[in-house]
Amino acid sequence: MRTRLLFTLIAGALLVSAAVPDPEAYFGFKIGADKKLVRYDKAMEYFQKIAADSPRVKYRNLGPTTSGNPFVMLEISSAENIKNLDHIKALEKKLYFQGGAPTEAEREEILRTGKSVVIITNNIHSTEIGASQMVVELVYRLATENSPEIQKILDNVVLLLVPSLNPDGQIMVTDWYNKVVDTPNEASPLPYLYHPYTGHDNNRDMYLFSQKESRMTAEILWHDWFPAIWLDEHQQGTSGPRIFTMPATDPINPNVDPLVYRLNTLYGQSQAAALEAEGKTGIIFNSTYTNYWQGAMAWVGWWHNQVGLLTEVASARMATPIVQLKAEPARGGASNAAPARAAATGPAATTDFQAERTRSFERPNDPIAAPRDTTARTEYPKPWMGGKWTLRDIVDYELIATYALLDTAAGNRETLLREVYSMNRNTIEAGKKGEIGAGNEAKTYGVLIPSASQHDPAEAADLVNRLMIAGVEVYRATKEFKQDEKTYAAGTYVIPFTQVFARYAKDMLEKQTYPEVRRAPGAPAEAPYDVSAWSLGMQFGVKTEFAKTALDGKLEMERIAAPLQPTLAAAQTGGNWSFPYNGATSALLINRLLKAGVSVKITKPDYTGVATVFAAAKAEAWKTATAGMNITTGKAEAGEVMQKATPLRAPRVGMYQSFDPSMDEGWTRFILDSYEAPYTKLHNDDIKAGELRKKYDAIIIPDQRGEAILNGLDYKTIVPEYRGGIGEKGLEALKQFVNEGGTLVAMGDATNFLLDKMPLGVKDVKRTTNRDQHFAPGTIVNLQVDTAHPLGWGMAPETWGYYINSPFFTLTESFSSQKVSVVARYPNTNVNASGWLRGEDLMYGRAAVVAIEMNPGKVVLFGLRPQHRAQTHATVPMLFNALYWSAQ
Repeated sequence: MRTRLLFTLIAGALLVSAAVPDPEAYFGFKIGADKKLVRYDKAMEYFQKIAADSPRVKYRNLGPTTSGNPFVMLEISSAENIKNLDHIKALEKKLYFQGGAPTEAEREEILRTGKSVVIITNNIHSTEIGASQMVVELVYRLATENSPEIQKILDNVVLLLVPSLNPDGQIMVTDWYNKVVDTPNEASPLPYLYHPYTGHDNNRDMYLFSQKESRMTAEILWHDWFPAIWLDEHQQGTSGPRIFTMPATDPINPNVDPLVYRLNTLYGQSQAAALEAEGKTGIIFNSTYTNYWQGAMAWVGWWHNQVGLLTEVASARMATPIVQLKAEPARGGASNAAPARAAATGPAATTDFQAERTRSFERPNDPIAAPRDTTARTEYPKPWMGGKWTLRDIVDYELIATYALLDTAAGNRETLLREVYSMNRNTIEAGKKGEIGAGNEAKTYGVLIPSASQHDPAEAADLVNRLMIAGVEVYRATKEFKQDEKTYAAGTYVIPFTQVFARYAKDMLEKQTYPEVRRAPGAPAEAPYDVSAWSLGMQFGVKTEFAKTALDGKLEMERIAAPLQPTLAAAQTGGNWSFPYNGATSALLINRLLKAGVSVKITKPDYTGVATVFAAAKAEAWKTATAGMNITTGKAEAGEVMQKATPLRAPRVGMYQSFDPSMDEGWTRFILDSYEAPYTKLHNDDIKAGELRKKYDAIIIPDQRGEAILNGLDYKTIVPEYRGGIGEKGLEALKQFVNEGGTLVAMGDATNFLLDKMPLGVKDVKRTTNRDQHFAPGTIVNLQVDTAHPLGWGMAPETWGYYINSPFFTLTESFSSQKVSVVARYPNTNVNASGWLRGEDLMYGRAAVVAIEMNPGKVVLFGLRPQHRAQTHATVPMLFNALYWSAQ
């Protein structure tokens, strides 16, 4: 019988191999060939054919992407495992204590029959194209090969393969590359973001989940499959090591189970060892990327007790090879350059970056400079010394690393399951004792989020929704209760730490205190590699409280099973509706009403910053405008208040979009689209054409260097229609726009463009500092807001904002025709609310947002970007206020 079964399996596999053409035969070129790329949709057609012919592969379309392309996941394992996929999935969910802790019998079944469930995500950054090509060969081999090595993987692993986390961008960059390859414009980059909104920032969205792709990934990770290992495959710069594998470098995050860091090392080094065994060079670990921060795709898995791995392979010019000059070997043990720990910034780094960028456009075919780091050491035993580097090299490195991970996961199947079980059990036990996050002095047993006593209760509900996307269990108290000698009302949201994802909930809601890392006694503290703060309650303007003693076992509460709708209190006042303007949700309602042509008025706010909005909306218009909201209604008398209210008019908004793309521009469009605020994209020629005031009340200039706005990419290698910036003609058009009563709204670095070009009584203090004096790679700051100013309406007088090396201002001499107002400022002490900030004292009392009335025009300077990565809901109203103000 066994012989017959074996013969049947072998015969079936041979039939599959015959039915499925290899990638070279199917696409007409070898994967990774110079100047050849497989487009995303064509790869998906190939995968569908493989899935139809192979019992080892299941093709799943999880839904449309932002641009409507299929977001695909392949489930790959042995034919027998694929038949039993639902059972394996159920075991994996039980391993992660879904529905309660597994019984002893269930635990033994998981260990005996469960599989190593591995998710591999690829190509989130679309120009990092190699992984989207590599997976084509990977899938073909796993689907058709019958070697003992492949059979071991298939028998013991369920692979969840996401060929591209950004299908829209993969298609964009592939089409663009095919347009310019082998032309004089081959070095011309894509002139727009390679995601409809986020560009390179899409891997900073794995706790906000603002994008469809992030939400579908979260569904796989923490609702559908609960994989134990997550590998995210990236590419890095061209000039240094050939590949980074785990582990990353210090500091570590105390909320992560220490076993995660051990397992990251084990599986990451299995990849490095396989590469070394194949004779590959330039393999580095313990470098650049830190073990601390949230948001970078697979690393979010750490707080979910998942092994989270990153690979970063050196890049080519898409599918065009590069040549790097050969380096001289280091002598006498001295390094040619200190190993990189964090990305350098500041004037010198900016100069180096600009010089290299200019070279890449003016002389794209010249060899790049020789590698600087050529000293062999523990984390870099055989440095890359230079030479030719191709897309096929990238594919080969990624294939070796991917097979190595799968082989190690297969060989360690039972051990991995035991270790994951231990982390999950230990998390719940630590939660019972209030000991999540070893090293913290105070014990914490859970998080309480009052629902009604917030400045904007709708944001509390939104915060709960984001946490639930990440798999966190959130409850709602059904009766009043006491905790830590304080009374909480019914409706308070409760997040107990006696759950398997308690580490994530705690880390996401507490204040971050970035650990100091010093490489030698007396050495300066190293700056974080990336963001150092993400406290989502602060960014949403929601006050959260940590339970310092165990939650009362008699606390009556119910688990929230479905996403919450934002709650808004409204009242009928005669023929009008009235509601508070106290945050982003009420701004959405205002935008909908204005778009529908409803007459809208707003009062000046009270001392809390809350204004009242009156809308003369008929029943049907009101119903349409409040769709998706939980409206509590009552009756109120308007009296004289409504008569004194200020009318709001729908602003005509222009949004500048450079052909040297800005991620801030994409995020700003996302905010405008999400909150249904109409706008028109403006490109260079639109600005230069002038007569802007006839069409627009406000023009938004997103965060971008003045040089990029004015001159753009002005090189001969750039495709002509995308060459240059707004130029002097465009600058004069913007000045004329203000002179005729228009409002310019500038974000981040774009404020300096206006300060340099217009006579404004404001100075950017940040520009006068260097990195050693002032630096913040991503910090949540305390803000004080003038709620009496139209830009401050609806804001809390004291709130939080997100600061990432943005301008901060002091006022200077102004013309008598100008009225300069500070709308938001940093406090005189304690600017840093969460994260890492060097030179905090330089920000004391400085302005974060400035409004200038030019008579008749206006200028709004958002040094602190109020819509940063769509995360900063607490400050978003200031952006809408600027637009409303422009139309008054």
